[in-house]
Amino acid sequence: MRTMMKRNHLLRRAVISLTGSERTSFLNGLITGDAQSLPVNSTCWTAMLNAQGRIQTLFFLWKTETSLLLDLPENQVDSFMKSLRRFRLRADVQIERLDHLVLTGAPDIPPLENAIIQAMDPRHPALGWRALVPVSSGDDNDFSKDPTLLSRRLLIGVPDDEDIIIGQTLVLEANMDHLNGVSWTKGCYLGQEVTARTHYRGLIKKRILPVVSVTGQTLPDGGTVTLNGQDVGELRSREGQRGLALLHRKAWSTEAELMLGDQPIRLDWPDWLPKNDSSEEGQQPT
Repeated sequence: MRTMMKRNHLLRRAVISLTGSERTSFLNGLITGDAQSLPVNSTCWTAMLNAQGRIQTLFFLWKTETSLLLDLPENQVDSFMKSLRRFRLRADVQIERLDHLVLTGAPDIPPLENAIIQAMDPRHPALGWRALVPVSSGDDNDFSKDPTLLSRRLLIGVPDDEDIIIGQTLVLEANMDHLNGVSWTKGCYLGQEVTARTHYRGLIKKRILPVVSVTGQTLPDGGTVTLNGQDVGELRSREGQRGLALLHRKAWSTEAELMLGDQPIRLDWPDWLPKNDSSEEGQQPT
């Protein structure tokens, strides 16, 4: 049981299946990731955007021999399936919701034996593994109260769907460009123009970044982040002394004296995010 308790049963996730001969080419034209190049029995973190380049749905894409499986927030299933059917037109693609569970486990926990498909989290190896299992494996009720995945995310500084605002958050604001969530070499997709322009011209002004309490206090449920009395961001997900906040670039300094309400916090810049890459400096790639 001690080993099982280190796994998460993600109750607020759902799984959609795409089958049919044109499933891969169809989805590839809608998402930031490269469904064509994704190996069988693996996963990628990706998003479907709107025409303005804002994230509409953030999800994990899994590829099997016969289908594409989409692991996404349960409360977005209906709207996402409606969008897919609107774009499908006459393509040979069948869209169906499945009764699968989504489980995760820390890197040091053995993988599952009964998984339909599983792989390491594509965003960062320290997040551990992720798996889809049959609904009949629902003997893991303890998982629903286990906070380890959230703890790992906040420690590493990796955002998830709860950190974005649907229809507002840009791909680069969610750090998808540094977490294997966007392909710069694939063909066109919905919202690509805005995403590419923001990346290559260095227009990104905000990113979701990890913050930590200076005093050791528990962070509040939400609030505005300020620097010298000026609003520079807002808190998103949090647990204990750590959280993720959408911060304006003027706050991108570990020396900045940030405040969350009347509580001092500091930026804990993640080691996987370069401070001076070409997209931040406004340089064209060579």
